[in-house]
Amino acid sequence: MEYVLTPTINATTSLCFRAVNGTTPLDFYSKVAELGLQFDPVFGAVNFNNGLPITLTPGATTTVFATSSVTDFNGVADIVAGSSTIYRSGVGPSCTTDNNNCYRANTTASSSCSLTNCAGNTCELRCRADIFFHADSTDVAPFEGQEWLAYLEVNDQSGGYDFESALGIELLSLRALSVDSAINYGSLAVNSNTGSINATTTVANLGNLSFNIELTGSNLTDGAASIIPANQQKFATSTFNYTACVTCSVVSTSTPVNLAIGLAKPTVAAPLLTSPVYWGVAVPVGINSAPHSGINLFTPVSIP
Repeated sequence: MEYVLTPTINATTSLCFRAVNGTTPLDFYSKVAELGLQFDPVFGAVNFNNGLPITLTPGATTTVFATSSVTDFNGVADIVAGSSTIYRSGVGPSCTTDNNNCYRANTTASSSCSLTNCAGNTCELRCRADIFFHADSTDVAPFEGQEWLAYLEVNDQSGGYDFESALGIELLSLRALSVDSAINYGSLAVNSNTGSINATTTVANLGNLSFNIELTGSNLTDGAASIIPANQQKFATSTFNYTACVTCSVVSTSTPVNLAIGLAKPTVAAPLLTSPVYWGVAVPVGINSAPHSGINLFTPVSIP
């Protein structure tokens, strides 16, 4: 026999059918037809990073969460698996894992998703993504106008399924750098310069944008009265001879000087994208023989 039945809200998890012979109930029979009630899991609203823009960490990862309640009227034991996709809207929720634009996690193969705080008919699905510093920003070109989304899915033991997506948020642009070491000019005599011997520093991109750099610097001092003016330092993107260089830039204490290193946006966390900067200095007459030091400031700036 075939039945079409609609349980009322008073129905319990299972119901047994009672057979009758005409109008006479049969109280004893070896097999009982049982109606089992099957409920699909249902999501509540999805909280993605508390609705705030994602602010990246230079050279590291930033953890964001997507969470939602999941209710299954068959009980929490019926909820077996959940997953998340945190992604840039342009690649879609079916995207392939990529640290630039698509982060996937699930409860079965990853500790990044978990069903927690389970009680009665409801659990919380909590999924984490560790977003790399080079992930695609959506507040500037080329992906301006897109957004980052969190897409959650859940399954129960009977194959019931639900999905839900959070409102989109921005992933903010990050222009950041590191410089690997001090600029060591070595020992120079008074009234001489470094010639064709260049000190070198290496600039690394720790953000998600390409950039040039601007440089300013302080005078080099011995901590007392002896001063090598900052403008005695020259720098360039390739090796040079201090006296003969006509394309070198000169350090200023007040006006930032642009150096077009054209360091591209990273697409992987390692190896870092880097660019060398070459340096030279002259020591004027009147400088004493004590070590001199100062500070040069590197600032990442947009490429025109």
